[in-house]
Amino acid sequence: MSCALRFSALLGSHPLGFLASLGLLRKLGEWDEDSKLAFRMEDDWVAVGHTRAVCDIDELIDKLADWVGSEVFDRLLNWADDVRVPPGDYRHRVVSAVTDGDLVLAGFLSAMAADGAADGQKGLVKPSAFYMASGQQSFLGGMREVLRLVRASPHAAFKEALVGPWRYRMRVHSLGWDPNTERLHALRHRAPTSEKPVCIGGAVVLAFWALPLFPAVAVRGRCSTIGFTRENGEQYFTWPVWTIPATFDEVTSLIHSGEAAWIDQRTGRARPGLTAIYRSRRAEFGQGYAVLRAPQVSSRARRVNLSESDRLPS
Repeated sequence: MSCALRFSALLGSHPLGFLASLGLLRKLGEWDEDSKLAFRMEDDWVAVGHTRAVCDIDELIDKLADWVGSEVFDRLLNWADDVRVPPGDYRHRVVSAVTDGDLVLAGFLSAMAADGAADGQKGLVKPSAFYMASGQQSFLGGMREVLRLVRASPHAAFKEALVGPWRYRMRVHSLGWDPNTERLHALRHRAPTSEKPVCIGGAVVLAFWALPLFPAVAVRGRCSTIGFTRENGEQYFTWPVWTIPATFDEVTSLIHSGEAAWIDQRTGRARPGLTAIYRSRRAEFGQGYAVLRAPQVSSRARRVNLSESDRLPS
């Protein structure tokens, strides 16, 4: 019998909360293919899982603690020092992963960079829009550091991520996925460079596990990442919130269908089960560094008049 688990700290209106919810659904689906996820309106859209894999949050945290210590993460993070490698090296890695039957690695590689899109100056493969590192920090190196700290205290890390509250005590970069951790110069009493970054490590690990839902592809030599759109020269990460429990495969189809498919163009109303569409601007600073800004309701969704039954779960 399926158990309903409420994840009070995973909010559908927050980009990291949403990504972590997808990563959790993917993991639950690996343990029980009938696992489902939906969001329920309380003070915000709270993630609710339905699964036969575990019966309570403590059991789930135990399983996640065992999982994060497995070798799979080392395989995904140690294939190179940085995602930005020569295109030939990247293609060789993808072909080798497929040939060896390592479809987990192949899926992550396809989400980390776009084959066929290369930097015009350095000739390196173009990374995914989720790649927001720069300077001395690489995406893979930053994720390895998050993993190291989560592994040091996995139960506490996943309890904070799933149940909360998010206290931001882990001293490591959130990879740009959490608007709450952006250090704005004008709003702080001292220079952000003098303060150590913080993150919710368990949520970042789960969000990383969701990346294969968002493959990167080359479009006329440029990298285009599923889930990201361009508008007036700005790039946005856009996602839907739904109230009807859906499996990982169903959610994958939903995400890949894109924002235009989430709204009925004939009636101008959200498709059944969809209750909100959010987006976060991908703000870039300097050469390659970026962050997801505080989410807003999508401009397209603002034009949709949702009834009370549409906005609230049954």
